[in-house]
Amino acid sequence: MGFVHRLKKIFSSKIEEDEIKQEEFHDPHHEKMTEEFVQRQQGVIDDAMSELESKVENVKAEPSPTAAPDYDAGEVEVTDLLSTDEHIQDHSEMNVIEHQSVEEIGDHLESATIVGDLPEEVKF
Repeated sequence: MGFVHRLKKIFSSKIEEDEIKQEEFHDPHHEKMTEEFVQRQQGVIDDAMSELESKVENVKAEPSPTAAPDYDAGEVEVTDLLSTDEHIQDHSEMNVIEHQSVEEIGDHLESATIVGDLPEEVKF
């Protein structure tokens, strides 16, 4: 029967459905999770719609002013910027820290490793 079956398989154009079909996996929790998702989405939609439809407008509080740093000149008029008066203060050197020696900074790079390069010079 095996030889006849193989000949039949070669000459026949009809594909036989003797193959074992694998069953698709069906998650038993899929329906419950889908319902919970729809309920959550509907809750979000309902909250958003009620917020949009509400007559009371939520007024945002004015932000509290923050203290200006030392180098902030505050409100300035254009004429003040273009004037050549000598009383203009230079703010470019404010909050600059000068170190007298390297020892003050510390040895925080002492344990650093070189990555992706050779630590010493290569000679050919």
